[in-house]
Amino acid sequence: MKKENLYITTTLPYVNAEPHIGHALEFIQADAISRYFRKKLGEENVFFNLGTDEHGQKILDQSRKEGITVQEFVDKYAQRFKDFCELFFVEYDYFYRTSDPKHHKAAKEFWRRCNEKGDIYKKKYSGFYCVGCERFLTERDLVDGKCPDHDKKPEIKEEENYFFRLTNYRDTLLKWLEENPEVLKPKRKLDELKAIISEAEDISISRLKENLPWGIEVPNDPEQVFYVWFDALTNYVNVLGFGEDEEKLNKWWPGIQLFGPDNLRFQGSIWQGMLASVGLPQSKRLLEHGMVLGPDGKKMSKTLGNIISPFEQEEKFGAEVVRFYLLTGIATFADSAYKEEELINMYNSRLANNFGNLLNRTIHLANSKEVEINNVKAVEKLFKKEVDRFETEIRDLYDEYELALAGEKIDELADWGNKYITEREPWEASKGKEEVEIILNNLSYLLDIVSELYEPIIPVSAVKAKEALEKREKIILFEKIS
Repeated sequence: MKKENLYITTTLPYVNAEPHIGHALEFIQADAISRYFRKKLGEENVFFNLGTDEHGQKILDQSRKEGITVQEFVDKYAQRFKDFCELFFVEYDYFYRTSDPKHHKAAKEFWRRCNEKGDIYKKKYSGFYCVGCERFLTERDLVDGKCPDHDKKPEIKEEENYFFRLTNYRDTLLKWLEENPEVLKPKRKLDELKAIISEAEDISISRLKENLPWGIEVPNDPEQVFYVWFDALTNYVNVLGFGEDEEKLNKWWPGIQLFGPDNLRFQGSIWQGMLASVGLPQSKRLLEHGMVLGPDGKKMSKTLGNIISPFEQEEKFGAEVVRFYLLTGIATFADSAYKEEELINMYNSRLANNFGNLLNRTIHLANSKEVEINNVKAVEKLFKKEVDRFETEIRDLYDEYELALAGEKIDELADWGNKYITEREPWEASKGKEEVEIILNNLSYLLDIVSELYEPIIPVSAVKAKEALEKREKIILFEKIS
């Protein structure tokens, strides 16, 4: 029987600024998913890719503002994303950088194959170009003549560029969605994606090098460079050996892609058309996470002053607390406001008062009453059946990438354990040693399951909880935040 492999990848954020809370959400979600499946499928059967997008007009402009070379600029900010991953326990298998010469080679090979298929052509084009989006906009994309995302009037650009025949794949992609409606989460976005594909036009995939010297040269045309999106999207298969190692590529592709709501067109339409052009299968799953909004419920922006820095949040609360809130307090597939008050309340109630409290009470009582715990064979059948029912439900949620709902259900299991200990009162002097041993052994089984299920969310604390239980050492894992 063939082993199941799981390849998971995030989008590549631009390195034109520090990582923000939206990057934090996406990277941490992907890490939690990969951690869960590494335990389920085996370390060697999961491959987790993330990285940085290092070409484009914004990056060139920003490097000039800082007065350093573009390479120095991208090296500096790519390192900040690596620093972020280390700080928040994001354990990737590969950190992909589009300025790497290996990427240039593979991206050019992707271009050649699309060209050989007859899907690339050259034409003169005039349109509205938004530097912030790094793409041409149509008139219907504009609001009051401005880009809705950046509130700026786009530049009028007239160039002779290469175009990709995305229109060749409208029917193919619509049929794919019709046959695989579960491919996109949340499912409510399926009609939106179908509309995007139905209205898709051929897209510009190059820029004149004289206007944008920082990019990958088009094969056989050094006067043109890759349009940044076409260049960056190829990373998803390049990292798996596209153009070089077909065996590795076939082992891991198709994969699961995480992205934000502003990325549906690129992940669900443009990239799928590109895959069809080179003869590769469509993505296995497309997971569109929600947007992290400011505390006021509005989209974060410098103008509104409601931007939240993950680094500042880590300094204030600690990495695992922020990680816990992003995964369990922020909806996985819907927009959510990031509120510090909510973070504090959730952490105190779910971890300090619920899980942490039950862990300490169980260990303390096991030691003071001198009874055996951690014996699975001695767990009462009905108690085990109920805990196992919870575990199955939680694993089903993880299997469907429902991280926030899984976290909620783990909290329910810990709460059920707290209600059980309160009801059974193992501290009462009237309770015999045998009865106390049964109660506490049941709870050690429950706590072991809770710790394991929390591991994708709070990897450091969950392992410490397991160790404390095994060694019967009292530990304060979750100090209350006031």
